[in-house]
Parts: sequence; C-alpha cells; structure tokens
Amino acid sequence: MMYQFPEENKFRAREVLEVDFDIRQYTQASLYVELDIARGSDYRNEMMYLLGIEEDQLMDMTPSYLKIIFSGHRGCGKSLELFRIHEYLNSPERYISTFIDMEKELEIAHFEPEDFFVSIIAQLISLAQAYNLDISFAQLDELAKDWALEEEEIEKEFASEKGITVEGEAKAGFSFWKWLSLGIGIKPFFTGSTKTSRKLREKIKKEPLKLQSRLNELIQQIREQIRVKHLGRDLLLVFDGTEKIRYDIYKNLFVNDSFLIRGLNVNMICAVPINAAYDIQTGVSADSYERVMLPMFRITKNNAPLFTEIVTRRVSQELYFEEDALLEIVHHSGGCPRQLLKIASTAMRKALGKKVELPHARAAIKLLGQELFEKLEKAHVDIIRNGNYLHADEDVRELLFSLAVLKYNGDRKVNPLLKGFIQ
Repeated sequence: MMYQFPEENKFRAREVLEVDFDIRQYTQASLYVELDIARGSDYRNEMMYLLGIEEDQLMDMTPSYLKIIFSGHRGCGKSLELFRIHEYLNSPERYISTFIDMEKELEIAHFEPEDFFVSIIAQLISLAQAYNLDISFAQLDELAKDWALEEEEIEKEFASEKGITVEGEAKAGFSFWKWLSLGIGIKPFFTGSTKTSRKLREKIKKEPLKLQSRLNELIQQIREQIRVKHLGRDLLLVFDGTEKIRYDIYKNLFVNDSFLIRGLNVNMICAVPINAAYDIQTGVSADSYERVMLPMFRITKNNAPLFTEIVTRRVSQELYFEEDALLEIVHHSGGCPRQLLKIASTAMRKALGKKVELPHARAAIKLLGQELFEKLEKAHVDIIRNGNYLHADEDVRELLFSLAVLKYNGDRKVNPLLKGFIQ
C-alpha cells in the first residue's frame, strides 16, 4: 500500500501508527527520529568500542570473539537501533555484517534452539554465493552424509509440502545445506515438523560439538575470503531476537548450553528480551558475554516535543491531534515508542478518525492502563505497591518484560499507565 507522509487519510493514518508498522521500508520518508539526543548514546559508543571501531574504521581485529548481548524493554526501539548499527558496521572499512531477523527468517511457533545454528549455516552459504566467495563446503557435506541428511529427501519435502521446486540445471550440485540457503530462507523447512527437520534437530542435540567444528571451519574460510576481496575487515553476525520466542529457548541458548554460541569463532551481536538478559547476566557463563542495554527514553518537559515527532512524522498533527492531547499521550508513554504508538492509535480509534482531543487521549490511556493492570497477578501488584521492584527476582523480571515497570539509565519507575490503578 502507498502511504503519503505525514499521512492524511484517516484509515491509513491509523495503520502507520500500529506498533508493527515497519518504518525501515520507507527510508525516503524520514520517519526515523534520532532519540539519542536525549536518551544518550553511551550504548552505541560502548558497542563501537567493543567491536574495535575508531574513526569509522575497524582499527584492529578484536583479541577474542565477542558475544554481545543487546537488550532493552519490549518496544523500546532496540530492533530499529540494532538494524541501524548493522547498516553502519556493514562497510568495507569495518565489517561485512549479516543481519538475521529471527522472526522473519525462522518459524517462531516451532522454533527450537538447534534452528539458531542452522540459520547461521544458511546465512553464511547465502553470503558466500552472493559475493562469489571461494569456499569449500566439503566438510559440511561430509557432516550431512554422516548424519544421513539426503538432498533428495529435502527436495521432496520442499516440493510436496511447501510447493517449492528448483528445476533443471539450477539445482545441479545442490547439497543438503544449499537447499536451506535458497532465497526463500529456512522458514518453510521448519514450518511444521518434517522428517528431515526432526532428524537434523536430533543430530545437533546429539553431536553439537561436531556441528560447531564444521561451522567454525566455514566461518574461517569466509573471514579469510572477505579480507582477500576487500569486502570487510572481518565478519559480524547480528541477530535481532523477538519476544515471541519462548523464554526457555533464550535460556537454553545463552545459559544452559551456551558453550555452542561461545565457541563460535566470530563476533556476534544478539538482541534478547530484557527478562532473558537478566538470566544471562546471572548465569554461570555471564563473564563470557558483553552486555549492552538500550535505555528507555526519559520524558521531560524539554524533550517531550522530540518524542511527539514519532507520531507527527507519520500522521498529520494538524488533522488528527490537538497539541494538548498529543502531549498527554507522550507523557503517558513512559518513554516507550511502542507504548506511544499504541496509545496514539487507540486514541484515533476513540476519535473515529477525527481529530484526537484530550478526552479521547485520556480514554485511550485509561483503557490501556486497565488492560495492563488486569494482566498483573496479586504478587505483582503487591511488589509495585510496596516499591520492591529494584531487585532481579523472577516476579520483577516479569514486570520488566510486561512493561509494568520501566528501566531507564539505572532507575526503575512504574509505568504511568498504571497511575490510578495501583495506589
């Protein structure tokens, strides 16, 4: 659908305020608002330092293979900021950076920890093909043979269950792994439960170190090739996590069986939900990770107009928002872009596409506050009422994940939507 920004059509205006509206598709519209002016850029500066970036260049190879955990509240903008960091780092003077959007690339409903490593293989094979790198896949092919993973079987499954075929010479020399690196991605492969996907997961569980060894051999070849071809000075893998993946999956990947990720010979940035970040931080392998937190935007009288731009760059303020109504929405957003958009779109619904006035904004705030309150258990309410949300107990992590409690630069505050519901 075509949009005109700031949008004036009352139906499309509500669409562009939806929390899942991806502004990355509309780069020419300048929808992105630079919040670091008020939020601070420490998180970004720390990440650049960890990755060896100085004067816009990768000055030296990092002395060890970094595993950076990038976390923040749900809806704080970490996916967007991570993508912008990836775009900056993806340069011949810095890294060749591969961005893996787990929600788009993987089948979230059926996601298992083993799929994470299969996605890396598929992405690296695609990278090698895209840049015509001189890479040998013999070791991976040998592993597939050892695990009895047949290309004929996966071809049959792609054709019969997914309706995907590759004809004639196009599939000449296709190995098992190359099937998984097709432009369609690996999501179709892990949708449902096929014989081959079950077998692959079982083999990885049984022999994880064998997969790790073969994967490291592939990584080493790619790192050497990108330097030879001046595509980048090193390889970087960037994973954008999603809150839709089960919490126990993150715990398995980064805590219980973290040796697999920690043993990969490549720098990685992995975005994880805030509750999973606390488990990683307190796990036995915590010292193996570098942790970077994207703080929530603290709303003040001086910077509130900056936050309003998230709305006014998308829709016409003149047509759809009275100034006092928009400021009321901003101050109840808690500095969370997702919550800001949710309140704004709900207020538009209350106004039935007409101009949002203060009563509409307050009705939306009350509705969303009530919905948030009704999701809380009695134990959660007691914690908030007594102000006992400064520690890292499981109940507090749940409050942080649900946005009932918001974390700023070192401080925690109760979500302003709950004002009036918890005394």
